[in-house]
Amino acid sequence: MVNDKRQIMNRKTLTKSKLLCQSFLPVRLAPLTKSVLFVLSLIILTACTETQKEQSMKIDITTLTTQGLQGDLQKGVSASYAALIDDNLLVAGGCNFPDKLGVEGGKKVFYDEILLFNKTQNQWQTIGKLPEAAAYGVSVAIPDGYLWIGGQTATNSLANCYKVQYSKEKALTLTSFPALPEPLDNFSGASVGSKVFVAGGNASGKASNKVFYINTATDKEWKQLPDFPGDARVQPVLAAIEKDNDTLLYVLGGFFGGDATKTPTMGEKVLAFSLKQQQWHEVALQENPNKEIFSLTGATALAIDNRYIACFGGVNHSLFINTITDLYHLGKDTSLTDEQRKQKNYDYMSHYMTQPIAYYKFNQECYLFDTHTKQWSVLNIQPDFARAGATLVGTPSEFYLIQGELKPGVRSPKTYKLKILSN
Repeated sequence: MVNDKRQIMNRKTLTKSKLLCQSFLPVRLAPLTKSVLFVLSLIILTACTETQKEQSMKIDITTLTTQGLQGDLQKGVSASYAALIDDNLLVAGGCNFPDKLGVEGGKKVFYDEILLFNKTQNQWQTIGKLPEAAAYGVSVAIPDGYLWIGGQTATNSLANCYKVQYSKEKALTLTSFPALPEPLDNFSGASVGSKVFVAGGNASGKASNKVFYINTATDKEWKQLPDFPGDARVQPVLAAIEKDNDTLLYVLGGFFGGDATKTPTMGEKVLAFSLKQQQWHEVALQENPNKEIFSLTGATALAIDNRYIACFGGVNHSLFINTITDLYHLGKDTSLTDEQRKQKNYDYMSHYMTQPIAYYKFNQECYLFDTHTKQWSVLNIQPDFARAGATLVGTPSEFYLIQGELKPGVRSPKTYKLKILSN
């Protein structure tokens, strides 16, 4: 049976518009025309109304049962594919370390099972298989189903795409869809209507700034859009919003692991792309209300009301960048022999990978970005959000956070059903 249900109220800080609403008191003003006063009143009213709506948001969360998960899938997976079609939740693929951590000699295992959460029986059931065991791809909604895009297997990266459709009458169908221009894994995707975007990750095995687009209603192949600026971003998040007869694509989070000339970096800037203007802009920093930079590497994102972007989970900024930078410099240390470097790397990773879950400080916050004001707030804080490599599918009225990592190498089998509520 469903074992947990809560309503989590927001813990947001005051925004500028709320301060404006609270401080708009009668003062002595120079004479103003009626038209100017009318415009000012509309501005104030709009600001107050928008702030009240944002402040009233809360999240309803229900924990799904893990009953029906078989074999090593009971240990949870990360980076799975998923779909929410006519209220039917499908989860496919993913990977985990079922026996022991990689640093301890464990092997990462990829899965091909396609599961359905049977609401009537309140359990998971296997209804099919992927063409090959895979993970680290993208799942996006389209008008007549979902797309499962790219990813990787135990041996190679994928350019394959499949249209996913499901109904109780016709069951599950996977149909080949135009392949990506090149293999992608650890990237991100978003859709709005029939427009589908993918960005970042590893393209043909190399960290990438590339962005690809397809309109499933009109296009027969993917098109490459202008690269996003700055360093490449692996494991970023993506959100698409429609505004003023334009489609805006937002890239957040991600990391660059470094190369021969550049040290590792974290994606700390929010980037926006106008499909109409074909231009990128830096619109904000990823900083919390205390002006502290946070990470969205390995997070998930949900667009709300064509205005807000809610971000769940992700790794801790300082711990992650310090770790990948240490390993980068260790690999570049010419004073070490190959054997010494191998031993130092093993010692470092043995310590890093074997800490308790709390040590890694994955984000418990649901960060909310307002694309109009370019401001961040904390919608709520929930320990269950503290995971990386989860999969998110659905809409604000019903969406799911599916499994993911609790710490490097350790997965969670829990899936959460969530709703964004407004009073």
